[in-house]
Amino acid sequence: MSIGIDPNAPLSLRGHLTKLFAGLTVKPALHDPDMARKRLRVNKLAKLTWPASGATYTAGALGEVPVEWVAHPASGARGFVLYLHGGAYVTGSPRSHRVLTSRLARDARVCVAVPDYRLAPEHPFPAAIDDALAAYRGLLAQDISANKIIIAGDSAGGGLALALALRLKSEPLPQPAGIVCLSPWTDLTMSGDSVSSRAGLEVMLSRQLGADSAAQYLAGQDPKLPLASPLFADLSGLAPLLIQVGGQEILHDDSTRLAQRASALGVPVTLQIWPRLWHVWQLHGGLMPESDAAIAAIADFIHARLTGR
Repeated sequence: MSIGIDPNAPLSLRGHLTKLFAGLTVKPALHDPDMARKRLRVNKLAKLTWPASGATYTAGALGEVPVEWVAHPASGARGFVLYLHGGAYVTGSPRSHRVLTSRLARDARVCVAVPDYRLAPEHPFPAAIDDALAAYRGLLAQDISANKIIIAGDSAGGGLALALALRLKSEPLPQPAGIVCLSPWTDLTMSGDSVSSRAGLEVMLSRQLGADSAAQYLAGQDPKLPLASPLFADLSGLAPLLIQVGGQEILHDDSTRLAQRASALGVPVTLQIWPRLWHVWQLHGGLMPESDAAIAAIADFIHARLTGR
């Protein structure tokens, strides 16, 4: 297990300003009790982000699941990223994450497929996992080798990426070349110490938001089910993991416990704890250097996994 971020690195001025912006705009949107309005507000906020210039977005399908293909003039034939967006399983879309997916297409020189998977509460667990698996099968059906695929996701999408990898074990289907988890939500019971200890530092989330979203997603099912909370799964045999998490988020321990358990079972794990940063700060690419640096680190991991270098 590798931890390679300077714990003494100060937050940039643009980082401070972006943090203030996130607390004033994104957090209220996520906590809106009206689901339709919440989804509308999240998608509207995406218009305030800076996707990579020159990126293109094309509607398509994989395994009958709607997907958005994201490409950039810098994209090559290196490989593919199946990106599973976050949003606590109840909100978010390919459009809400274009700032990140477009930069991955550009910086990692890959094509990115973003499934528009079904959301709760209309489509509870395991609908999102079924859609992710169908999309992965769709890539394989196009004669794309698993060693040319990276599974990635943020927040709930990070947990979904792990759940997909676990489903691949049980099918069985080949593991991807690597898995990227950004501030992953791996424990729907919210049992990590950081849920309480970092509550005063957290910019985006809250215990109540997690509890409410988990209840909507699970629809009465056990939150400790391995495909719902991959932290409690047998993680052996998974592809190499890159985990990025902010030092000030309540899901901090979802990442550190995941890294410890996966590493103990022989999974190659790179854990990056970025101090003074918050939940999925990578979505502020172009606005603050810390986001750009994190995306560059993801691109390096993807390059290494797809090329063996």
